[in-house]
Amino acid sequence: MISVIAYDPAEYGLIAEQVTVDAVKRIFAPITKGGITRFEVPAIGALNFVLDEVLEGGRSRTLAFEESGKALSSLMLTLPVRVPVGRTRPQSGPAPATRPPIQGRTIRLGSATAWSRDRFEPASDLIDRGRIDYLCFETMSEVTMAAAQTARMENPATPLYDPYLVPRMEPILRRCKDQGIRIITNQGWLDPVGAAQRLAALAEELGIERLRIAAVDGGILTDRITGLGAAFLETGAAVGAQRDAIVSAEAYMGAAGIAEALAKGADVVVTTRVADACLYLGPMMHEFGWSIDDYRRMARGMIIGHLMECGAQVCGGYFADPGYKDVPGLSDLGNPIAEVSEDRVILSKLPGSGGLLTPATCKEQLLYEVGDPASYLCPDCVADLTKVRFEQAGPDEVEVLIEAEAGRPRPPTLKVLVGLREGFMTEEMVIFAGPGALARAQATQALLEDRFRKVALQADELRFDYLGINAVHREASPPPAADPYEVILRVALKTSSRAEADKLRREIDPLAVNGLAATGKWATSAPGSRVRPVVGLSSCLVPRDQVPTQVTMIQARSKVSA
Repeated sequence: MISVIAYDPAEYGLIAEQVTVDAVKRIFAPITKGGITRFEVPAIGALNFVLDEVLEGGRSRTLAFEESGKALSSLMLTLPVRVPVGRTRPQSGPAPATRPPIQGRTIRLGSATAWSRDRFEPASDLIDRGRIDYLCFETMSEVTMAAAQTARMENPATPLYDPYLVPRMEPILRRCKDQGIRIITNQGWLDPVGAAQRLAALAEELGIERLRIAAVDGGILTDRITGLGAAFLETGAAVGAQRDAIVSAEAYMGAAGIAEALAKGADVVVTTRVADACLYLGPMMHEFGWSIDDYRRMARGMIIGHLMECGAQVCGGYFADPGYKDVPGLSDLGNPIAEVSEDRVILSKLPGSGGLLTPATCKEQLLYEVGDPASYLCPDCVADLTKVRFEQAGPDEVEVLIEAEAGRPRPPTLKVLVGLREGFMTEEMVIFAGPGALARAQATQALLEDRFRKVALQADELRFDYLGINAVHREASPPPAADPYEVILRVALKTSSRAEADKLRREIDPLAVNGLAATGKWATSAPGSRVRPVVGLSSCLVPRDQVPTQVTMIQARSKVSA
């Protein structure tokens, strides 16, 4: 998904007229095997494009050097937009008036993380200065789970919950308990009960009395998925046909289990996979008594949660572009706080922290990882993101305006992410510099291709990239304007066996004495250490009644009946 946003609403007509599907196809055609769909979001002056089959099987499978696909969005900047002669950008008007503070009962939700390996400091800052009621940790990106499954395959003793569980919780657990801040985290991954038990043990080690921990489970379908008659959304093939390859199956659960755990008095709620925004919706359901069947309120909460789930991203992270979108203090970004009442919500960040929080940063986050903005499918509702607007409420404060009709009833099914064992992947790099660097890199590619034939390499996929020339935008990259001074040749392959994957390293290492002049070597590592199992991720749908929510209450020193 790539969004094109006119931050000046007066310019939306220009991009809507010129940034068409055909125009985008002309740029992305060399790397897009599927179709391109455009969605319009006039309320925020944006277009949202969905490009199919750009990552050649998805992030967990692709051999592309830029595996996330995020940097591909910059290719859109090469699309020209014609501006009428004489047209000038309008001058900025007066600063918006400060909006009145929210009246009545409110709760304050703090976003501590956006993924497992996010920064540690924001959680502590939010506890100290955020006046928050809830601290939420989102850690379960799809690629994180693929990596976790890979680690488990390599070492069966690897815990099935987030390895950063204790490092994140140890510095803050007592402070949150003392201040009455409740923690919501999906660090339970594939074993939320085990994670909750580990936190109970940690509380005992720290001398924290009467800490009540809830484990929210029920979405791990690994042992049952082949019997549910599901088909993969990507191919239509029966999930059951892949029985021997399946290593995990995780349903995206909703917020009901979190709300139930909070109603039972949990100080800490540890979940398995839930939809990211549900980490924030759950506390709203609990505090305001929202019913799971009230889809308008569910959509309201999901939209707020969606804006919060990526942490500092809504505060200027992944937004900055020097000279165009400057963001101060990127090395010390603040994470967002949502102040929520029954009918209003204002996003803010800590005073003095880096970054900025504006309607522009909110618009980018609103469309992040979204297909059709008018039909954003969630476990607890279908949200219409085209009915959302933003207004600056004060310095680094934005009010989110959500229309009452922004929600529809929840779908009858839940999405399940299925991990499949799909062989092995490895990569190596060789380095060239100075006059003739590109020619020597190209000659090395030819040499390696010949060697691969001689050793009968059985590769399912083989890829050569030239870093600095075509490694990011791949076949859509323009030819180099001049002979580059430095070139790195990257070789990546996917194969069915580790023995075949090992052949790549056995052909790269001899280049030290059998290759081109002045061939440099990537950082030395142990032979075979760059070979990793591939866990490919695919999706299917299952009836929601096949995913019963289970809440287990655990207290330090004793187990409490649920």
